[in-house]
Amino acid sequence: MLFGILYLAAFYMDWSPFRYYPDTRKFHLQITTQDGPAILWYGWVAAAVVGSAIVAALVPRSVAERLRPSWAWVVPLAIMLLMMIYERRWFV
Repeated sequence: MLFGILYLAAFYMDWSPFRYYPDTRKFHLQITTQDGPAILWYGWVAAAVVGSAIVAALVPRSVAERLRPSWAWVVPLAIMLLMMIYERRWFV
């Protein structure tokens, strides 16, 4: 659940720790305009994975087990709804 929340935050804030430039097949930590358009998706996924792994390592199991199973459906559905609302600008 946390991965989805962190991915949505990175996506919405347009924050990516690195960028992939397919024209030159290189990763860069900073914007490199001479390499063409960048793909941010890899950075968004990496940020969500690292953030989720850190929180998973720090949160005690007893605290994590207090979450109800219904949250396993509510959070992803809310994330999908928020993503669709944000992305509607491409279709309107």
